[in-house]
Amino acid sequence: MKTPLKFSSHAKEKMKIRKIKVSDVDAAITTPDNAYEDVEHGTLIAIKKVNGNSIIVAYNIVNDGAKVITLFYTTKLDKLVKTKTARGAWKKVK
Repeated sequence: MKTPLKFSSHAKEKMKIRKIKVSDVDAAITTPDNAYEDVEHGTLIAIKKVNGNSIIVAYNIVNDGAKVITLFYTTKLDKLVKTKTARGAWKKVK
């Protein structure tokens, strides 16, 4: 299922620099492997394994879709999630 996506100017810039595909962003939001609420920034976090790396997408729900705030790939997913959840920045929702 394709989600209507909007991108902040920051997200567009990062997608270009990091060569992140719109289809990977859509997959992360639509069918995440894990999902969190970022309580510090008031955003949702979708995590999806893509080509051996994990894509992290920070977004908000807007109208009938999602507005992507920022996104990046990480090879250190376990460390990132452990750090964010331990200090209470992220709360697991899926």
